[in-house]
Amino acid sequence: MNALYAWPEAARVDRRIPRDQLFRRAGGGKTIRALYEAQVDRIDWAWKLFERSVNLPAGGGVSEIQVIQVMLRADGLDERVLTHIDRALPRQTWFELVRNTLDGAEVQAVAAFKRTSAADQSRVVTHEHWHGGWAPIETSRSPLPPAVTLDGLYAGLLRSLWPHPARDHEGLRAHAERLSEVAAQAKAVERLRSAVRREADFARQIEKNRELRAAQDRLKMLII
Repeated sequence: MNALYAWPEAARVDRRIPRDQLFRRAGGGKTIRALYEAQVDRIDWAWKLFERSVNLPAGGGVSEIQVIQVMLRADGLDERVLTHIDRALPRQTWFELVRNTLDGAEVQAVAAFKRTSAADQSRVVTHEHWHGGWAPIETSRSPLPPAVTLDGLYAGLLRSLWPHPARDHEGLRAHAERLSEVAAQAKAVERLRSAVRREADFARQIEKNRELRAAQDRLKMLII
């Protein structure tokens, strides 16, 4: 699913976000600045989803969802840049990345579950980013997910990007944390697959295969 939505006209902002503003808020050294320079053309605060623009009350710690449009100079955007922008913007965010191709402009939805830290209300906790598919900029957009509060809307948006559905009675934070475990466990499985292929000693290869099967079983348990 490409997870592209028809944002309400009442939510339109169309305000450019200066790069320096992001660095003042989130810091950043030469590496992150170089990534911006190589990959980012401009960043716009495109839409603001809040009570008056979508007619939904705040709830569950969500009072506003900012839709951020990033015009790219490259084919994609490094995860570190997305995380840096999220760190600079304390509200819940939804990204639309736009790139130019030989066949025309394409757009991709990206978002991470984001919440205020329980230990420090000035800090934001951001999970990994999940990506929709790239689609032509002219692609028809879907209505917003049905919701009665802004946190319900936020949940509907995020879950339209997430690769595995929620379990019965699983809240958004628990769902996000499980998907983080899924992502980490999938990487562990791939590392063990590589280790099995590289291992020349037969006895050690058997042991690595046993570890791989256990890791695969763990991944399956996290997904279902």
